[in-house]
Amino acid sequence: MSRPILVEVVSSHVHLSEAHHRILFGERHSGTVHQVLSQAGQFAYAETVDVIGSNGELIPLRVLGPSRKVTQVELTPTEAAFLGLDAVEALSGDLRPAVDCVLRTRFATIDASKSVIVPRKHIHLSDSEAQALRLDHGAVVRVDLVGDGVQVIDHVAVRVHPTYRARMHIHADDARDLWLSAGTHVRIRDIQHEV
Repeated sequence: MSRPILVEVVSSHVHLSEAHHRILFGERHSGTVHQVLSQAGQFAYAETVDVIGSNGELIPLRVLGPSRKVTQVELTPTEAAFLGLDAVEALSGDLRPAVDCVLRTRFATIDASKSVIVPRKHIHLSDSEAQALRLDHGAVVRVDLVGDGVQVIDHVAVRVHPTYRARMHIHADDARDLWLSAGTHVRIRDIQHEV
């Protein structure tokens, strides 16, 4: 079993490609860093965009940086339903099952095709942390909630990168369903699926 890993409830957000960032905020706009995030080199901008669904409803979401190769919108199931979007659970970066939305700022509106997913529960580990736990990028594990009683959380994906810090990321719907709050920790129990 692993050492305790902090759980972070990640707010829904938007990752923009450089091209979409320029369209939505202007050619010379670089973004204003609002908050540095726990993973090295990741941050939240002060800027937001309106995510507009197929039914015309919208949700303003903060933009995270740095820019990505492809625009990605991460919503909870509740938010996706509110927007009339049939978004499915996927790992961040895997947009094969993603659905379309519209993104809007006061400067521009764009069609963001194949951009919307519900992010899957996952754990970030550095190379050394993953090696110590004998885990590979893409493995799926079960975790135990640290505290009174026994609560097991299944189907948590493992993401490995040299710059990662050990954190478990979940969206707000999962946090509510699992009764998880800020400061909660988990331990990796075992491997469900290897790569």
